[in-house]
Amino acid sequence: MQSLPSAPGPDTLPLYQRLAQALRSEIAAGIHPVGSGLPTEIELCARHGVSRHTVRAALRLLVDQGLIERRQGAGSRVIADTPPVAYVHTIRSLSELFSYTRDTTLEIADAETVTLGEAEAAAIHWPPGTRWLRITGVRWTADRSEMVCHVTVFVHARFAELLTDVSRQDGPIHALVEARSGERVEEAVQEVSAAAMPPAAARALGTRTGAPALRILRRYLDASGAPMMVAVNWHPGDRFAYTIRLRRDDEPA
Repeated sequence: MQSLPSAPGPDTLPLYQRLAQALRSEIAAGIHPVGSGLPTEIELCARHGVSRHTVRAALRLLVDQGLIERRQGAGSRVIADTPPVAYVHTIRSLSELFSYTRDTTLEIADAETVTLGEAEAAAIHWPPGTRWLRITGVRWTADRSEMVCHVTVFVHARFAELLTDVSRQDGPIHALVEARSGERVEEAVQEVSAAAMPPAAARALGTRTGAPALRILRRYLDASGAPMMVAVNWHPGDRFAYTIRLRRDDEPA
């Protein structure tokens, strides 16, 4: 039986993370080459002296990191020996969506109140001629080593006077709106689509206009379902992966 690596003291990683770390090291070392299968769950349990629950949690981490794929009845297959993208975002709840904005940094380039034209109105699914505070910038990883996406945030005009200093703020825009207005974001509706990178986003990200991109639109709604803000994010197609994990709820379809 192989023992799993651990760090001394209170910061020791949970068992499933240590198992994922060990398997990741084996994949990187070529012990499990790309295209090959990993040992079965039962074999991993016996080899490392862990439960099946721990093995499955570790394998889910490797799936999220883009290293393996799992198929019912076919086991786990290695599809990459290193994580294939610079930034992977996993979301299962509204709080995890908010953690995305907390765990990254938005560098604001411009903020101005605008009247929506036809193109912008169509982009955010709101009537043309309405007024919004438009904030544009680039979102970076927390250590500022990688640009994550180009961002355009439209904040409803009723909050515009509360955000005159938004360019000097470091925190998430939705949190600033909530703190200063007393209103809460109760729901977020998200659309994800593949599209060609537009010119403004391409310039900001240092990529090619028309390059493959992932466009993520999020509408932040209040308790009545009215929009408080809308964010349009453009991610280079080769730098981002978005993971959503779904669980069976045993409800009839």
